[in-house]
Amino acid sequence: MRQVNIKPAVNLHSRPLSRQLDLNLLELFECVYRTRNLTAAGEHLGLSQPAVSRALAKLRETYGDPLFVRQQRGVQPTPFADQLLEPVSAALAIVRGTVTPTTFEPATDARLFRIAMSDIGERLFLPRLLGYLANEAPGVTIEVASPSQAELSAELASGGIDLAVGFLPGLGKAMHEQRLLREKFVYIARKGHPALKRKLTREQLQALPHVVASPPGTQHAAAVEKVLTSRRVRAPIALRVRSFLCVAPVVAKTDLVAAVPSNLAALVAEHMGIQVLDPPMALPGFDVTMLWHHRFHRDPGGQWLRAAFVELFGPNAESLVANQSDA
Repeated sequence: MRQVNIKPAVNLHSRPLSRQLDLNLLELFECVYRTRNLTAAGEHLGLSQPAVSRALAKLRETYGDPLFVRQQRGVQPTPFADQLLEPVSAALAIVRGTVTPTTFEPATDARLFRIAMSDIGERLFLPRLLGYLANEAPGVTIEVASPSQAELSAELASGGIDLAVGFLPGLGKAMHEQRLLREKFVYIARKGHPALKRKLTREQLQALPHVVASPPGTQHAAAVEKVLTSRRVRAPIALRVRSFLCVAPVVAKTDLVAAVPSNLAALVAEHMGIQVLDPPMALPGFDVTMLWHHRFHRDPGGQWLRAAFVELFGPNAESLVANQSDA
């Protein structure tokens, strides 16, 4: 991506900043950037469509850039807007911090927490987390995000995302990290599969068609695929999908097999008529961790949320799939 230098269209020192920009305009910019939709941003901020248009026009005039380009669905930020997001979000976070309470009372406080997690994370973590919130923090709401790794770093730094949960290496030294659990890959196949009898061999893997999930940015999935396609295994891949959540339904209705994280396998096995098998060779495991930016390390609400995750999903917690519905 080419470097974009942020240069305002007017001299910011020529007249008071409050006459050029106000917090409402900056909040609108941040909200449009995150929603990619002018109508949704207006509804979130309580603004009419004409008010959004006028405010956006003022922003464009101030910065000398279109900022957002209309697409078939919503809008797309310009490269200039991409560069503008982090400093604007950081400035807003500082201002919000001056009026945010220094304490957090889960029983009475109403707060929105934005958590980054994968599709598997949503399926495994959210049912138990929402049950916990209903009892302990009824005013708390959760919004799940799935940004790219580059976007995630910026969002954690700005406070746009409070917590990231999953396999998330390489986000930098500015992040705090805490391990929740160690995960491994296992094989799944439909019960009654004509080629399988409790034990899976490497020779069988070389003959059985596979479905492989390759969600964007999932390095652990890529590492498993590397083993499967290596010279010593050479597993035939009949289907590639972008989400692990659709693997089990495919396996349940075909003779395809798949390597998936063990907690997902345990969750879907019984009610979908699937058997879980140990792989005949070592597959890379991975740590499921929590990450948050050091700027928010002492935020009372963030501290409470992280403690809740440790209680619910940490080393001493009940199995991830215990008491979950078969639905």
